Amino acid sequence: CQGTLCKEIEEMKMPSKMKGGILPSVSRFEEFVNFSEEVFRSARRRGELDKAHLRLANSVFSSITSLSSTNLKVNTDMVMMENFHHIHCFLCQKKIHCLEGKKREAKQRYTEHMEKYVIKHLGQPLEKLNHFFEGVKARVAQGVKEEEVSFQLAYSKQELRKVIEKYPGKEVKKALETLYRKIHKYLSPEENLLPVVWHAMEQELMRQYREFEDLIRRCYAGSGIAMDFTMEDLLSYFNSITPSS
Repeated sequence: CQGTLCKEIEEMKMPSKMKGGILPSVSRFEEFVNFSEEVFRSARRRGELDKAHLRLANSVFSSITSLSSTNLKVNTDMVMMENFHHIHCFLCQKKIHCLEGKKREAKQRYTEHMEKYVIKHLGQPLEKLNHFFEGVKARVAQGVKEEEVSFQLAYSKQELRKVIEKYPGKEVKKALETLYRKIHKYLSPEENLLPVVWHAMEQELMRQYREFEDLIRRCYAGSGIAMDFTMEDLLSYFNSITPSS
């Protein structure tokens, strides 16, 4: 039974119309664990059952990794994040000693893919600013003195002003509203990860903003150049977008 189920899980195909949510292999794994724990709860010898649980857990982890990359319409990091989060919550409930290591691994994988999902999507609202300041950091790393960066043609004060002009506060807010709707559309409601992901996005955007300000202060000192929106503005954009509940 265990061997057949492992093979079934490893060979499962992603449903063609599925845009996200919990994968069939994860559901099958949960069914087996729930059923077997119920049937063997009074058994004195758990050794074989523990081996079966571990083997199945390894199969389902491999299945998530391979299935999420087979359908290009689906955001891989989103699928990984949701499914590893689901498994982590399930294993927290079940408290099965032999799966403690898999529980920790699920949490680590969920966190890792949430970070990737956040950073990948947050490249959009401030993409040109990100690109410009990545170039500034690269010049400094190559040995250009901070006070001389603005004399480089591609990173002059005039070029910086041009990039900043592309991001008036109202446009940034509009871009964040669009992003929120997009995430809301694709994240599955069962996992309720929207507030967690949105908060992580807020933290990442704040980190980016502080980095931009610091680079302007260090490399464009005395220029009077500043972004069109403040940190307080950013916070207010996020607060206005997040529905109060």
